[in-house]
Amino acid sequence: EQKLSRIFAASPDAIAITSLVSGDYVDVNPAYERLFGYSPQEAIGRQVVSMGVWPGLAQRQGFIERLREQGEIINHEIRFRHKSGRQFEAQISASLIELGGAPCMLTITRDISDRKRIEQLFLEQNRMLHAVSEAQADFISDADPHPTFDRLLTHLLDITDSQYGFIGETPRDAGGASYLRIYAITDMSWDDASRTLYQNVVKGGFEFRNPDSLFGHVLTSGKPLLSNAPASDPRRGGLPKGHPQLNSFMGLPLHRGGELVGMVAVANRPGGYDEAQIVHLQPFTTTCAVLIDAYRNNQRRHQAESQLRILNLELEDHINQRTAELQASIRELESFSYSVSHDLRSPLRGINGFSSLLLQDYGERLDEQGREYLRRICSATLRMSELIDGMIDLAQLTREPIHLIEVNLSLLATSVAKELHGTEPERKVTFTAEPDVCARGDERLLRVVLLNLLSNAWKFTARKAVAHIAFGVRRTGNSTVYFVSDDGAGFDMRYADKLFGAFQRLHGVKDFAGTGIGLATVHRIVQRHGGLVWAEGEIDKGATFFFTLS
Repeated sequence: EQKLSRIFAASPDAIAITSLVSGDYVDVNPAYERLFGYSPQEAIGRQVVSMGVWPGLAQRQGFIERLREQGEIINHEIRFRHKSGRQFEAQISASLIELGGAPCMLTITRDISDRKRIEQLFLEQNRMLHAVSEAQADFISDADPHPTFDRLLTHLLDITDSQYGFIGETPRDAGGASYLRIYAITDMSWDDASRTLYQNVVKGGFEFRNPDSLFGHVLTSGKPLLSNAPASDPRRGGLPKGHPQLNSFMGLPLHRGGELVGMVAVANRPGGYDEAQIVHLQPFTTTCAVLIDAYRNNQRRHQAESQLRILNLELEDHINQRTAELQASIRELESFSYSVSHDLRSPLRGINGFSSLLLQDYGERLDEQGREYLRRICSATLRMSELIDGMIDLAQLTREPIHLIEVNLSLLATSVAKELHGTEPERKVTFTAEPDVCARGDERLLRVVLLNLLSNAWKFTARKAVAHIAFGVRRTGNSTVYFVSDDGAGFDMRYADKLFGAFQRLHGVKDFAGTGIGLATVHRIVQRHGGLVWAEGEIDKGATFFFTLS
């Protein structure tokens, strides 16, 4: 008995014993107070029905009759009333017992409000997903937006338990102000004039432009609006005589890419609307915004295609003429760039020469800071000269024609590797080349590709005691990919897109010399061969440069 008493007191569920004769509470545990709000002192000795805990006398009597027939009831779901008047969902189990010879009912009650809310949320989410999927299918099969949004509105009213609603887009007038063009709306007509108005809306021929209204406030603010007392809301506008009464209203703006593209609104939900519905409907409103934007894009695309067809017919000769002029301008620009690069060499040589003479002949008259300035000028002019040489080389690659022949890339790579080793014979570098790798291309230009890639590998393995550089090929189906790999400094893949831009460098000049032209040259040559070039690497673990040739 003591053990049962401890269980009774410690149970997290509300346990109550009531007399089947008088209907009074005989005993309740502490959890009963947490669930129903009545303390044991308030409940014991009082009639259950008089306390208003059950929804009604008939419901409780039916429950007791069922209990007498079955002997016990397990997990019956019911809505109880708290002391405060708040109703909540509960699960009750009951059995018949005798207490002091008197027939009693033992009940165990558990609050399942949270579970019910979650179940309802899942149900609404499923309905919303169904609505979204259906709308997407409609968009694919139907160029007219109105049937799609009619079905979406039906789902919206069902999901929100609302009586009225509409969905519309928000174009802008000549002054830049948003107005509402209806795609779908519930029938709120109450006389012949309103029925005619509704038919115009259904045909897509009605617009609302009154900003002094609840929906107008949404358009001007671009923010959601909740009003559970529209009649007294200062933001409301006047309603036409005979218009159905609005007891609650929720308006949600539809944004796409930071722009207001539409609006949905619902009205007359029992109990009104709250912030939770705004959050809950985000997938739905996002879908509406995407569809409105997509329909707009389709309209713009159809208009553009129509205009383009006309322009193509009228302006074909003019386009050809402009294309020829543009090509001539490009050639002139390339020639100008090449000429300017050449013209810059002479003054640079002069600056470098005079700076060197000053340092040589008058260096002793200068302090250390002055000599350092001259050394920096000499160094900068040399680097500028290297950059100009790179620009000239890059310009020449664009201008010269390509002569396609069968080229043995393995022999070219081996030849370049020997040249590099000759520049630093003291270095320990293992070079391997897959034999007889051939490709169709311009032999001189492909040698430049391999020279730049292998020079890169040679440069970025300089700090390795023993370096490894390789040239090879990978074949997958009809695709042939050539590569040069090394185990040197590598690079951060986050900056891989910058590798092939002119003058782009991922390492400082003090760490590794260079102008940033080499990989841009590789990219230009591979591109002229109709191929692609890319790289993979990891810091301090080497890099691999891949390229294809059409």
